Order: sequence, then C-alpha cells, then structure tokens
Amino acid sequence: MENCIKLSIYVPVGDVVPDGFAACTPEETAMVIRAGYSALMAAKSGLREYGQEELAESIRTELRQKHDNVVGEMGAKLDKTERELVVQKELYKTMCGDLEERIESQVARRLSAMCVEREQLHAEILRLREGQKAAGGEIAEQAIKLVHGDLENMRAMLSEKDKQTETLKTMFEKAVDKIDTITQKRAVVSIGKMGEHQFKDLAEKAFRDFEGFELVDVHSVGGQGDFHLKFRDFSVLADSKLYSHKVNSTSRDKIKRDLKKNEHMHFAWLVSLDTTIDKFDKAPFMFEWLSEKKCVCYVNQLMKYEEPSEMLRAVWFACKTLHSIMMDGDSEVEMGKLRERELKVREIAQKLVKNGRERETLMTQFRTNFDKNDELIRDILDGETNALVNESFGQVVTWWNSHVEVGEGESIKSTVLWNQFKKDCGDVENIDASGFKQVLCSFLHESKVVKPKTKGGALEIVGYRIKSV
Repeated sequence: MENCIKLSIYVPVGDVVPDGFAACTPEETAMVIRAGYSALMAAKSGLREYGQEELAESIRTELRQKHDNVVGEMGAKLDKTERELVVQKELYKTMCGDLEERIESQVARRLSAMCVEREQLHAEILRLREGQKAAGGEIAEQAIKLVHGDLENMRAMLSEKDKQTETLKTMFEKAVDKIDTITQKRAVVSIGKMGEHQFKDLAEKAFRDFEGFELVDVHSVGGQGDFHLKFRDFSVLADSKLYSHKVNSTSRDKIKRDLKKNEHMHFAWLVSLDTTIDKFDKAPFMFEWLSEKKCVCYVNQLMKYEEPSEMLRAVWFACKTLHSIMMDGDSEVEMGKLRERELKVREIAQKLVKNGRERETLMTQFRTNFDKNDELIRDILDGETNALVNESFGQVVTWWNSHVEVGEGESIKSTVLWNQFKKDCGDVENIDASGFKQVLCSFLHESKVVKPKTKGGALEIVGYRIKSV
C-alpha cells in the first residue's frame, strides 16, 4: 500500500455501489475509474450529435456492459483465489501431516536408541559387578596361596636354623644402621622440609615429560605457597603437608588466601602426603570452588598410593579439563555437567576407598599373623641354638685349648679344624660343621675370623695353627 493514494468520491444518494466493488484491488479500482471516465467523455462528445434520450440510453448501455465485464472479471478472479486458497489449505494439511510423521519417527528412533543404550549400560553394570565378585574371590584365593607359601617357607627356615640365625643377625644389623640413619636425618632436616623435598621429587618425576613444565620453589616468599608448577596452558600454586594428624582448616584458609592473592593463577593444590584433609577426605582428591575462575584441589594421603606420581598426573588432567571449560563461552553449562560427573566420580571413589580400607584391614591381620609366626620361629631357633651351644661349646673350647696354638702370620680354614676335631673326638652327634663355626665365632675375636662371601663357605682363622704332635 506504499505506492497508493486515497481518493474521496461523491455519488448521488440514490445510487448504489456495484457488488464486489469494495473488494477490488487498487489497480482494478484505477482501471474502473479510467474506463468510466473515458466512457463519460465519449458520451458527452456524442451529445452534440444525438438526442438527449438516445445519448443517455447509449451511456447506460455502455456503462452496463463495462460494469458486467468488470463484475465478470472480478468473479473469475475471486473463483481463482478461492481455488488457490483451497489448494493451499490442502497443501498445508499435507505438510503438517508429513512433519508430524517425521517428528514421531525421530522421537521413536531416539526412544529406541535410548532403550538400547539403557540395556547396554545395565548389562555393563551386571558385568562389572560379576567381575568385582570374581576379583574378590581371586584376591582371597591369592591371599590363601600366599599364606600357604609363607608357611612352607617357614618350615624350610626351621630345617635350616643355622642360615636363619645368620640372616636374622644381618637383618638386625641393617635395621640398626637404618634406624641410626633415619634418626640422624630427622635431627638435621625438619618435618616440613622433608615434605617439601618429597613433593618436589614426586612432581619432577610425574611431569618431567610435560611440555613447558617448570617447578619453582617459592616457600621462602610469603603468600606464594611452597611451589609454583608452571605448565604450557596454566600454572598451579602448590602447598605440601607432612602431618601426623589431619590437615585442619587453618591450612585450607591459608592456601585460599594465597590463591586469591595470585590473580594470574586459577588453581591451587593442597597436598597431604600421609594424612587426610579435614572435610575433604571422601575421595583421593576433591575440589572447592572459590569463584568461577578460582579452584582449590585437596589431595589426600598421596604417599599411601602405589604410584603417587600417577595420582598427581590424574589431578593435572582434571585441572586441565576444568581450565578448558573456564576458557569456553559455554562454561556455565559445561561446569554444571562437570559437577554432576564429579558427584558420580566421588561416589565411585568412596566405594574404592572403602574397598581399600577393607583390604588394608585384611593385610594388617596377615601382617599380625606373620609377626606371630616370626616370633614363634625365633623362640624355636633361640632354644635350638642355646641347646646346641650348651651341649657342644665346652667340648669345642676344651679341644681348642689342647690342640690349637698361636701362630704369628699363619691362618687355617675352619674346614681343616672341623675335620681334625672329628678325628680327635670321634663320632660327634650333637654338633655339625655349621654349629662348629658358630662356636668358633662366639669365643674368638672378630679380628681373628674372616667370614666367607657365601653362607656355606669356610671361615678363615687368622693367627692360629694346629699343634704339631
């Protein structure tokens, strides 16, 4: 209607506008006006030649014909428009029907796919439960086999009491050396330094092959944590704790303040090496969001795992996923999904922790049983050794004093002494070669005895010789 103008037309009161005139388009209205005006002008010019009555009749006839023609054209166009409208209605109904069928077909396919996926997931859950039961049976069977194997080893140890005595003596000396070493280290290095060194070694081992990785020691700078772990995409503020009790809220509040202070960092790790972290001990590692761009990760009992470095890698991959979501425009939606997944992972992790505690309880019982068996074996060995010494010690010492003398610069093997002892004392039933060597070691000075490289080898006695007859 932008290319049209509005006209006001006056007609006599008695005249009636033809039917359908109001439905004419602007183009049709203009055509009617031009045709009527042309007819009127022609009629006026013809009045001069014809009579008034004939002219009027002629005009009426011509106007009536033109009116009929226009009405016929309008009716034809109206019929055509009605037919097109009917066709469009039928086409619309057909399109709506096709669309509904397609939608119903798509919904049916999706429902079918979801049902199939649901059945597959249900079957997978059943398979995992069966696998868990089978794994539990295998673990119990392996534990029983280990117990039987240890019992067999203990029986073998009883049959070789001389070797066991030597082994226990060596183990005792090593234990004493180890205790001395640990005591010296704890006197020199504080507990905090030990925790920092342990975490530093683990981090360097875990991320040594990561592109762009750099570990910066900042423990001497206030408000920076212990370390800054720099990766290619992001950096982490890390703080390690080597406590004998739970890490309390004071440490958690401190690392939160440090993370907020370092605006360029999005993540902080509070790593407890031996104990758990209060209120965040339901899983191996848990997250706490301070804002949309700040997140603290709490790692529990890192040194309790068989591969602590692999646990650190897992924490890094989780933080990398969170960092990617932070940088994405759809972070809120993805973060919601991630939190839902975190809840599921936390539930699974809680079950794993429960199974681990049950396994630890079982292993503790096994260790207690092994310790009791070791104590019984030591009692048996001590009794056998004491009885052996009491029976043969005096006999060997008496023979030694009467048949061996000091010889400067000379040495003699224990095998030669043993053969001479049997020859001089006859059949000896209460002592063997191993017991003979033990008696020699008990009364001779250490500087006079050179022990063999192997357990079954002969001793070398320095500074003595057999008396000549």
